[in-house]
Amino acid sequence: MNSQAAPDFDLIDHLPDALKEKLTESVSADAICAVAPFDLTREGRYTEGYLVLTEDKLGEFVHTDGRWDSHWTEASQIGEARIVEGLGMHLLRLLSDGNSIREFRFTLRHAKGVAKLQRQLQRRLEGKESEEDVELVEEPTLGDEKKLRCEKCGRVVPAWSEACPACMSRRKILFRLLDYVKPYKARALTGTLIAFTITGIGLVQLYLRKPMFNEGLGVAPGASPNWSLFMTYVGILGTLIVLVALGKAIQMRLMAGLGSLVARDIRQSVYAHLHTLSLSFFGRRQTGALVSRVTHDSDRMWDFVSSTALECAVAMLTIAGVGVALFVMHWKLAIIVLLPLPIMILMMVFFHRRLHTIFRRIWHRWSQMTAVIGDALPGVRVIKAFSQERREIDRFEKKSDQVYSEQMTMINIWTTFGPVMEFCTQIGLILVWLIGGWWTIQDYQWAQDHGMERPGGMSPGTMVAFLGYMMMFHRPIHRIAHMDRQFNRAATSAARIFEILDTEPGIFSKNGAHRPDTVGGSIELRNVSFSYDGIRRVLKNINLKIAPGEMLGLAGPSGGGKTTMVNLICRFYDVLEGQILVDGKDVRDYDIKSLRTKIGVVLQDPFLFHGTVAENIAYGKPTATLDEIIDSARTANAHEFIVGFPDGYDTMVGERGHSLSGGERQRISIARAILNDPAILIFDEATSSVDTEAEKLIQEALARLVANRTTIAIAHRLSTLRRADRLVILDKGELIEEGTHHELARKEDGLYARLVRMQAEAQSTMAV
Repeated sequence: MNSQAAPDFDLIDHLPDALKEKLTESVSADAICAVAPFDLTREGRYTEGYLVLTEDKLGEFVHTDGRWDSHWTEASQIGEARIVEGLGMHLLRLLSDGNSIREFRFTLRHAKGVAKLQRQLQRRLEGKESEEDVELVEEPTLGDEKKLRCEKCGRVVPAWSEACPACMSRRKILFRLLDYVKPYKARALTGTLIAFTITGIGLVQLYLRKPMFNEGLGVAPGASPNWSLFMTYVGILGTLIVLVALGKAIQMRLMAGLGSLVARDIRQSVYAHLHTLSLSFFGRRQTGALVSRVTHDSDRMWDFVSSTALECAVAMLTIAGVGVALFVMHWKLAIIVLLPLPIMILMMVFFHRRLHTIFRRIWHRWSQMTAVIGDALPGVRVIKAFSQERREIDRFEKKSDQVYSEQMTMINIWTTFGPVMEFCTQIGLILVWLIGGWWTIQDYQWAQDHGMERPGGMSPGTMVAFLGYMMMFHRPIHRIAHMDRQFNRAATSAARIFEILDTEPGIFSKNGAHRPDTVGGSIELRNVSFSYDGIRRVLKNINLKIAPGEMLGLAGPSGGGKTTMVNLICRFYDVLEGQILVDGKDVRDYDIKSLRTKIGVVLQDPFLFHGTVAENIAYGKPTATLDEIIDSARTANAHEFIVGFPDGYDTMVGERGHSLSGGERQRISIARAILNDPAILIFDEATSSVDTEAEKLIQEALARLVANRTTIAIAHRLSTLRRADRLVILDKGELIEEGTHHELARKEDGLYARLVRMQAEAQSTMAV
C-alpha cells in the first residue's frame, strides 16, 4: 500500500504511558498514521481501547486488568473498512470477501477519531494517493483527542460523564458547596456553634458520673453516701439535658432551613445555566437525565448541608474531645480503647473505594431510567397509536432492574461493613471490661488496705465514666463510617451538578455586543461552511445575499442544509467557516437576545407550552396587551377558531398543545412569531404537517406577514414558494440553483424542475 500522509509523530504523546511502552515495542512512532479511541465491548460495556493504524496493519489495544492486551490485523487480510451507524453507538467493521472479520464498537463521542482512521485505512486499501474526502471539514486534532481523556490521569472519560470520575475529589467537590453557603454564613455559624456547645455539654455530662458515683453514692474507699451532693449533681444533669434539648431544636431548625436555601439556590443556578447552553449541548443528552440533575441531585444537597456536613464536623470534634478525656482519666486503658481503631480505619478506606464506584454506577443507571420516562411521557400518543405500551413498560423495567441490581451490590457491601465495624467496637468493649474491671478491683482493694485512693488508679466511678466516654468515642467513628454512604451520594450528585455548571456556553454574547433598536433585514452569507459533528459538511461554501423586505424560498431534497442555514442565521450554532451578516454586521457581534427578538421563527412542529392560548401567543412578549395578542391572532388567521373555544383566549391548550389540531397549533405559533413585529421572518416547513384547508389559511396569513419583512421560507410543498421573490435550491450542502419559480421550473435538467414534476405526478396519481 502507498502512503501519502505525514506520520503523526506527536499523536502517541497523549496516550497512557503504559500503552506507549506497549506500542513502541512492536512499531516505531514514525510508522503510525492514525490513532483512534473506542470505548465499548461487543457486549456494550464500557472499556478503554485504542485502534492504531500503521502502513501495513491495524492494531487493537484494550486495557484489561491493569495491562494492555493487543491484537494486530494485517492490511492484506482486510478487503474493506466500513462504519455502521447505530442508535447511540457506531461500529467499525472490517470485511474480507464480504464477511466480517473484526468489529470495534464506540460511542458517538469517538465518531470523529474513528472516522478519520477508517478513511485513511480505506484509502490505503483502495491504493489512493491523495485526500479525496471532499466532505471533510476538519480532521480530529490532538485537542479533540485530549478532551476524550482526563488531562490529569490519562484515563478515558466515560461517554456519560463530562468529567473524569476517577479524579473527582469528593473533598474538593463538596467544598465547592461552601460557595452556596456563604450568603447564609450567619445561620451556618450559629447552627455550628450550637452543635459544638451541645457536644461540650455531653462531655461534661459524662464527667459528672465520676463524682456522682464516688462521692454522691459513696462507692469510693473511705467515702460515705451524700444525698444532698448527689441531688446537686442530678440537678446539674437535668439542667444540662434541658439546655441540650433546646439547643438541638434551634440547631435542627437553623440547619434544615440552611439546607433548603442551598438546595434552592443550586436548583435555580443549574436551571438558569441550562438556558445559557447551546442546542448542541442538549443534542448530546437525554432530557430525563438533565431533569434528574435539576431535581433529584439538587435535593441530595439539602440532606448533605442540613445534617451530614455538620454531623461530620461534630463527630470529629467529639472524637478529639473524648480522646483527650479518655487519656486524662486513664491513659493505659485509653490505649486499649484505641487498639481496634487501625483495623476500623483500614476497613473504612477499603469499603469507601468500593462504595464510591458503586454510587457512580447507581446514579448513571438512575439517569438512564429517568431518561426512559422523559422519552416516553411526551410521546405517549405515538406509544398508544402503535400499541407499544408493553414495549415501553419493558424498557422501563429493564432500566429499573439495573438500578435495583446496582443498589443490591451496594446493600451487600454496606450490610457487611456495618456488622464488622460493630464487631470491632464490641471487641474493644470486652477488652476494656476485662482489663479495666481487673484494674478497678485491684485498685479498690489497694485503697481499702491503705485508706485512700491509689494515685492514678481506677475507682468504680472512674470506670463508669470511662465506659461512657468509650461509647461516646466509638459512636462518632461509626457515624463517620456510615456517613461515607451519604458523602458518596452527595459527592456524586454534586459532581453531576457541577458538570453542568462548569460547561461553558458554546454560543454567547461577547463584551460590548451590538444591541440595535431596529434591524433593516438585509442578510448575507459569505463562504459559509458548517458541520454538526466535525466530520461532514452540512453546508459547503455558501454565498448568498438577501435584500431587506425580500421573500426568499429555500427548497431541495431532505438533508440539503435548509434548516441548518436558518439555524445559523438565528445563531443557534456558529459557522465553522465564513460569516453571516445582518445589516452588514457579523451575527457573532450582536447581543444574542437582541438579535433573536428581531427574528420570528415558525417551526415545522410548533411547540406550545402548558397554559392558555393568550399566554402562548405572548410567550415572546410577556408584557403584550390583550389587544396586541388579538391583532397578532387575526393576522395569523387564528382569531376565529380561538373565539370559538368556550374560554376563548383563556382556553388551556394542554401540554405541548395536544388539545389543538396541527393547523391550529401552527397558526398560534405564527401569531407568537409576529407579536414582536420582527424584521426577519423564518418559516421552516410551516405547512408540511397540516391539511389543505389549514394550509390555505396559513398561506393567506403568510401573504399578509411578508410585507415589508425579510422572509425566509423552507417548504417541500413547492406551491408555498410560488410567492417568493427568489428561490435558492440546496442539495448536499451546496447552493446549486438560484432564481424565480418560473425561471427554475423551465430548466428541464434542473433539480427544482425535477422536483416540480415529481410533485405534479404525485398529485395527479392521488387525484386518480
